Amino acid sequence: MNQWLDYSFGGQSCRLYFDGSMYVKQLNTIFISDLHLGKGSQFRKEGIPTPVAVHKKGMQRLKVAIDRHTTSNVVFLGDLFDGYQNKETVDLKRLIQEEPNRTFTLVKGNHDFDLPNWTDLKIVDILELGDFICIHEPPGSNFKKNTPFQLDAARATLPGLEHGKVLLCGHLHPGATLKGKGRFRVKMKAFFFNEWIGILPAFGALTGHHSLGEAGHYFGIIENQITELGNWSE
Repeated sequence: MNQWLDYSFGGQSCRLYFDGSMYVKQLNTIFISDLHLGKGSQFRKEGIPTPVAVHKKGMQRLKVAIDRHTTSNVVFLGDLFDGYQNKETVDLKRLIQEEPNRTFTLVKGNHDFDLPNWTDLKIVDILELGDFICIHEPPGSNFKKNTPFQLDAARATLPGLEHGKVLLCGHLHPGATLKGKGRFRVKMKAFFFNEWIGILPAFGALTGHHSLGEAGHYFGIIENQITELGNWSE
């Protein structure tokens, strides 16, 4: 296993990292999804014990992910925040202010409803970069019907998919489960790709992961390593 692996998606060379971030050289951009910043603080308000160290470690991981590529821009694929602004979100503002030569963009997610008024964080509903169409939630997503995404719904709402573009999303917190003999199971976060959609794992530590139940190309993340699981249906 490795700390990063390269994968071609949508005609772009994508470097996938063990922390769940993805760097695209042609776009000079780092993509990160579902940080859910402030979730620990929300848990503590609800009486759920959550160590502050979890947040501090998460911010350190974020800075490391960003600093790997010194001149790159950063795109957050939604759910950067988790509910209302709190003390934990101030650390992100400080990190962004320390990087004046980068452009930070948030593709708004369903948990990003209390957005800060920061001049150095661009906020959009949808973002097109090269052949990537970036949104948070895949069209047609409905877990009650066991459908994480639908190509027909995506084509209906995003005409660019008919012209060779591909979709890059978050929201679903994809995961994979390796099964061995007996009851042996290993669950892990994962990147997911098929011919028209790529879904990044949740970057946040308090986020978990879920089986998509879809055939595609998976890259699993376990113990600070990334491994190519290949084409399979999780």
